[in-house]
Formats: sequence, structure tokens, C-alpha cells
Amino acid sequence: MSPFWIVSLSILGGVGAVVGIGWFIWWLVERRPSRKKDKETQKILQEMRVEIKQLKEQNIQTQFYLDGIPEVRDRRKAVIYRDAFRAMREYQHDDAIKKFQEAFPLASDPSERCAILNLIGLSRGKSGATRDAEKTYLEVIKIAEQAKIEDALAVAYGNIGVVYYILGELRKALEYFEEALKINEKIGNLEGQASQLGNIGIVHYSLGKLRNALEYYEKSLGVAEQIGNKKVQAQILGNIGVTYATLDEPQKALGYQQKALGLAEKIGNLEIQAKALGNIGIVNQSLGEPHKVFEYLEKALEINEKIGNLEGQAEGLVNIGVAYGNKGDHQKALDYFQSAREKFVRIEAKLMIEKMNHYIALAKQKLAEKKK
Repeated sequence: MSPFWIVSLSILGGVGAVVGIGWFIWWLVERRPSRKKDKETQKILQEMRVEIKQLKEQNIQTQFYLDGIPEVRDRRKAVIYRDAFRAMREYQHDDAIKKFQEAFPLASDPSERCAILNLIGLSRGKSGATRDAEKTYLEVIKIAEQAKIEDALAVAYGNIGVVYYILGELRKALEYFEEALKINEKIGNLEGQASQLGNIGIVHYSLGKLRNALEYYEKSLGVAEQIGNKKVQAQILGNIGVTYATLDEPQKALGYQQKALGLAEKIGNLEIQAKALGNIGIVNQSLGEPHKVFEYLEKALEINEKIGNLEGQAEGLVNIGVAYGNKGDHQKALDYFQSAREKFVRIEAKLMIEKMNHYIALAKQKLAEKKK
């Protein structure tokens, strides 16, 4: 090979090396923002998963269907979901609904659509828009049946059962809870089984079938202990306590409520804490310790106001009204019953509205007798 070609080849090799190094540097510069963006997306996804975990621990009597959501990779969707779950956890229900509605057109398949609609239904139910929640769950059921998504169907049946229970349609609620239980047994979902056994127990309690209620509560508690679900355990312990109080066994009732409160405090579930505190207040009335009654009832009401739980607030107002009635202060009892009725009207709780009408009439009667 002539000297000319040797020199030429050397130069060309050098140019190739320079081009190669230049391209590599350009790739690194271009890649850096992409890697930074990936890290930010991963951070958002982690924040979203934390919000989901806290939200699930916080809520009782409702089941979440999240299929596909925790696995999203799209940054825009991750931001929407993170903000929606945060709003839901902070009881900003209208903001949560708007965010989930924003995510709905971006859903990739029927499963994700079911998940989003279920979350909208939960937020509507918590905000007191009970009939809107019913419509949303019916939409989930329709999609889930068409796409044959059994786990989504089980959750929707259970959640719409809660809606019918709040509306006072007990037979309808029982029908949906039993259907949800069947599907959960079929697909082997133990968490779903524990929830629905507990819900069936609640309906039996409301129908006055107290021994039947205890039977279902015990079954639910057994499954919850088997899978280590402390939220359901705390909820069921409280329900067993309420049943024993109704059976006029206050000491037994108090023991179960204290267990429920301890477990709820351990897992940080404010909603169950409020229920247990309210129930302990009521039991103290039966045990002849009226000085403790208002302390517990007011703590329960304070928590429910803090978390924006309208149903819990209404129940708390009723309990305080009853305590004042027992004390002979019928005017204060009437005021609390009327405030409670307003809350129950907002959440369309037909059964409780009827009960409040009765309590209000009774308080007015007592006041009239006092004036005479």
C-alpha cells in the first residue's frame, strides 16, 4: 500500500473516531433529560401507590377495585391518579371526582374504566350523593358483565349494596351483598368474602335478627384474622359490640368496643375510631356512668367533622341527642335530632330520616308535657 493510502486511511479512521465520540456525547446529553423525566415519573408513581395504601386503610365498608391503576406508566395519568387519590384521602370528594373523570377518557381497557367508575362511586357516596353513587355502580356492573370481569363485578355488587343499605332498602342490600359473596367465593377472594360476610351481618342486625348477625360477624372475623386484615377486624369487633349492647350485655359490648378502638388507633383508621368512641359513650350510659357519655360522644363527632364523614356526623348528633334526652334536656335533644335529620336528608338515608322524624316527634311531645 502506498504512503498516500496509509495517510488517507489514518485520517479517515481519525474522522470516524471523532464522529463516534461526538455522537456518543450528543446521545448522553439528549438522554439526560429523558432519564430525569423517568425518575420523576417513578417518584409520582411511588407517591400514588402510597396514597392508595393509606386510602384503603382509611375506608371501611367499601371495597376498592384498582386493576391496572397501580401499574400505569404514563406520566400524565400517574399525576392525575396521584392527585385524585390524595383528594379522596383528604375527603375532598368533589376534587377527587373531577380528577377521576379527567382520567376516564385515558383508560386503556374496560378493567381500568371499571376501576375509575368504582372510585367515582365511592367519592359520590362519601359526599352524600347516594343516588349518583348508585347510578355509577350500575354502570360498573354493566361494563363488568359485558367484559366478564368478575372481581370488578364483586366489588361493584358490594358497594351498591352499601348504597341500598344507606337508602334503607335492606332486602335489596342483602341481595347484592349475597351476590358479591358468591362471586368472591368463586374467585377465591378472601378479603372480599370477609367484607361481604360483615355486610350481611349488618343487614341482619338492622332486620332485628341479632343471633344471625353475630353468626355472620364471627365468620367475617375469622376470615379477616386468617388474612391479617386489621381494618375489617376492627370494624367487625365494633359491630359485635353493638350487637351485644342491643342484647343488653353492656360489659361484653364495652370489651369489644375497646378492642375495636385499640385496633383502629393502631392502624390509624379515624372512621372506625369515631364509631368505637361513639359506641363506648352509649355503652357507658347503660353501665350507669353518664359523666363519661358526652366525653366519648363529642370526641366521635369531632373526628367525623374533621374527616368530613356526613353519615358519621349524623349518627354522632343522634347519639348526643339521645344522651340529652336521657338526661331530661329535651330541648337540646330536639336540636341535635333536627341537625342529624338535615345530615341524613343530604345523604338520602331514608331509614334514618324516618327514625329522626320519630325522635323529633317524641322530643316535642316531652317538651309539651314539661310545659304543661
